[in-house]
Amino acid sequence: MKLFMHWRRISLALGISTTFLLGLGRADQPIGFYSPQASPSDQVIGSLGRPSAVTPKVEAQVGSGGSVQQQTGPSANLVQPQPLLGNPMVGGPTVGGVESKTNVVIASDAAAEKKKQEALNASMKNAYKGVFYANNFSYLDDPKYKGPYFVGDGLKGLADGKLDVGGEYRSRYHHENNMRGFGLTGRDDDFWLSRLRLFSNYRITENIRFYGEYLYADSGGENFAPRVIEENRGEAQNLFFDAKLYDSGTGTVSARLGRQELLFGAQRLVSPLDWANTRRTFDGYRLTYASNELDGDLFYTNPVNRVAATGGTNEWDSSNNNRSFYGAYLSRKDLEVGIVDAYYLGYDDQDANFSYHTLGSRVAGSGDFFLYELEGGVQFGDNSNGSTHNASFITGGLGRKLDLSVGNATWQPTIWGWYDYASGGNSALVNRGDNGFDHLYPLAHKYNGFMDLFGRRNLHDVNMQFITPVGNKTSVLLWYHYFFLDQATTPYSVTMNPFNPGNKAGSRDLGNELDLLATINLDARNSLLFGYSFFLAGKYYDSTPGVPTNANADFFYTQYQTQF
Repeated sequence: MKLFMHWRRISLALGISTTFLLGLGRADQPIGFYSPQASPSDQVIGSLGRPSAVTPKVEAQVGSGGSVQQQTGPSANLVQPQPLLGNPMVGGPTVGGVESKTNVVIASDAAAEKKKQEALNASMKNAYKGVFYANNFSYLDDPKYKGPYFVGDGLKGLADGKLDVGGEYRSRYHHENNMRGFGLTGRDDDFWLSRLRLFSNYRITENIRFYGEYLYADSGGENFAPRVIEENRGEAQNLFFDAKLYDSGTGTVSARLGRQELLFGAQRLVSPLDWANTRRTFDGYRLTYASNELDGDLFYTNPVNRVAATGGTNEWDSSNNNRSFYGAYLSRKDLEVGIVDAYYLGYDDQDANFSYHTLGSRVAGSGDFFLYELEGGVQFGDNSNGSTHNASFITGGLGRKLDLSVGNATWQPTIWGWYDYASGGNSALVNRGDNGFDHLYPLAHKYNGFMDLFGRRNLHDVNMQFITPVGNKTSVLLWYHYFFLDQATTPYSVTMNPFNPGNKAGSRDLGNELDLLATINLDARNSLLFGYSFFLAGKYYDSTPGVPTNANADFFYTQYQTQF
């Protein structure tokens, strides 16, 4: 009966969201938009069978600063080739007053070939997605591809084109000062994190595939116990069957059963959390509709518990059936304003005795002058003490990509201004089941400071970004945050646990954080990160009893990643 009620909620939300999205109408000229992760259609199209054509995504950077994904998408504007011969206004030279059709054909063929190579190279750079089951290596099947080849390319298209094998290795060093654990803790630590991912994607038939992914995560050199997201010595990260149920020629319906990562929208609420050494995953079911215009997902899952890798144990992770995560997510991609998402997300926690339901939407795109993104939602349900849950969140950002001349060179930095709000509870109850907004399963590291001091709950975050390329392979991000509490209770960690639950806040001023990140793309499959963050503690830490320390904190890290 409970499962039936869940699906009634999802069906109702899907009906409302579909009516809303379809009612917006289709634009004749969609505006390019860049999402740093795979869209729902990316997670299906090309997975049950490689697409026959390679088409680059049209992209513009929108709020991508802070992403820990190393692969960058293709350029937003492909170079438009010019005719190689003759006057472009008349189509070519003339012979005795008559145009040479041969020259026109040669120029046209050369332009088409150049455009084809640009599309194939863009597909090569974007082959690895935010979830590996959405990877697309179809560019390797095109005999016209003349770009670089990498280690692991020979493992794609095995078994008569049905099998792709590959993976990723990542190593990251942490120096944490006054922040080992969650929040300002007064503890320092230095350690190395390493992670190996191996995947196998087997297309059994044109309509059925099996996907498996193995993850091994380890930590070494630390003085304190690793965080739960830092170690998992061998685990099935993804293990599922996909089946294409219907194909209209313009859209497909697919079903998925098994262990699977979830990634939706900008990952503020649903993400596999790639920053973590152990990525997040779920056991469950998923139904997906994918087309060029509209993507839709229905899902019902249970989160997988990570078993602590201590004492040399290697225990298989299993899902927690006392926690259910389910919902409907719709994304409209062909509108003049950009991408528009609408969603319903349900989360029931029988262990903590609360049930939350989130209705939200998101729009992101670009105009002639500005880049923009707006996302928000309301959350309702039951708190752990039986009271009514009533919470909300909103994020708004406005940016601009500058085009500046510096000597004989062109400089194109991007600037953003952001405001993030997530409501806090005003009752005596202070824990994850209280009346504050719950951020569910997000990529928390990306948005509210790289030091991960605060989760999206009982929080205001006024922040500004500056992103600039440095040469052809390096980009630099500078991100400033000012944090303060919504309610004068306590900040919450990225795990949604209260930092100092027993004491009322003496001040709402949490402090300032400055993040500096340099990303070096050695090539399309290898990258380096260098990051430094500093937190200037606010009046909250001086005036509130029970806090471990009122000292400032800083964080240095460096990372190497290779994909194969």
